[in-house]
Amino acid sequence: MFARSEPPFAAPQSSVGQDLAWALLVAMFGYALSCVVILPGDVAKGFGLQFQALSADPPALLGQFPQRVLGPLLAWLCGEGGDGFVAFCRLYAVFLLATVCFFCCRRGAPAIDAGLVTLAVALTAPVQLYKDHWVGYPDALCYALFFWSLLASKRGAPLFWGLFLLNLLNHELAAFLLPWLWFVRRQVGAPWGCDALGAALAVALYGAWYLYVKAAAPGQVFHANYFREHPLFPGGSVVVWLLALVHLVTTFGPVLAVLAWHQHRREHGRERLHLWLVAGGVFVIFCIAFDWARHSNLVVLPLVLASLRFLAAGHRARYAGFVALGCGLMLWFPPWAPNAWPTDALANTTVLVETGMIVIENGDYFPGTLDSALHRWLPRVRPMLLPILGIGAAIWAAGWAMARRDGARAG
Repeated sequence: MFARSEPPFAAPQSSVGQDLAWALLVAMFGYALSCVVILPGDVAKGFGLQFQALSADPPALLGQFPQRVLGPLLAWLCGEGGDGFVAFCRLYAVFLLATVCFFCCRRGAPAIDAGLVTLAVALTAPVQLYKDHWVGYPDALCYALFFWSLLASKRGAPLFWGLFLLNLLNHELAAFLLPWLWFVRRQVGAPWGCDALGAALAVALYGAWYLYVKAAAPGQVFHANYFREHPLFPGGSVVVWLLALVHLVTTFGPVLAVLAWHQHRREHGRERLHLWLVAGGVFVIFCIAFDWARHSNLVVLPLVLASLRFLAAGHRARYAGFVALGCGLMLWFPPWAPNAWPTDALANTTVLVETGMIVIENGDYFPGTLDSALHRWLPRVRPMLLPILGIGAAIWAAGWAMARRDGARAG
């Protein structure tokens, strides 16, 4: 199905120092521009409260998931734990944007193209969702570390798998992208033995940390036993998968056409597997986790790779148009707020409870059955769900049409 090779990325056009300086400048500008669209909140929300509590004293292992220590620990080490944590999380967003820009430059993109890709990330879910809805979440650090893993893919196994360990310490969801990380190393011809040892060592070190936290943390809730006792699959997973698609359409918008274009250009060969390996990891995550509006943002990884190819093919004006159109649509129908359209009608607690998708027992929440998902929840939300999925299909079809046109010109 996939060719075994794809055209290599161009060599960097500038020095590391120049790329770092440009990346920092673009990141600050991109984040400032994103704040014109939506101002960052200054009060932690949801699990952000747990991260904030952990940042006040990480060695005390406070909160419901103290194993996710990296983001709060960095804030604490910088003297910004506790009350300063929410503001410190904005630096994670800037770090993500600087990382994306630097990554693009090191993959040979001209400075203007690297800037365009960075603005696309700044104006979509990986940054904007954490301004109002998920305030105080260090998820941007997770995305940035994955990009640094891509940058380190040709380096030694200790660096590459050390970054994986750091990502596990930020959130254990990194484990679900292990097949993708393994593929990244295979693409650069890294030694199998070194990678097997590096991956095993990273998993073992994290496992030791997890077991220590599980034994010592007084208030830990979200551990393996919790997810076994609150099964999401299959009914809850069906709902989450559909909500994730809605989230991608409404918070990434027209720029997703670039992913479709990339998939339908055969010369990109095995590189197209990046999308399916990342998507596969997210798909499995949603068999146990309900955070559809967070983990689906990992699509930013293949999206940036596809964007570089799209821009290199001479589609700079079209790419800028996609970003501008998406920003305009999100200003018109802002999907960021907690009760924003269309997520309010699809996924608020009232709808889920009334349709049997959430069963409340002794104050705890349990996902409903597959029958309640297909025969109660789905009919209730179908009038809004189908048009959004239709828009998503139209975006994908636009990317396919662009790829076909490019193929005809090349032929």
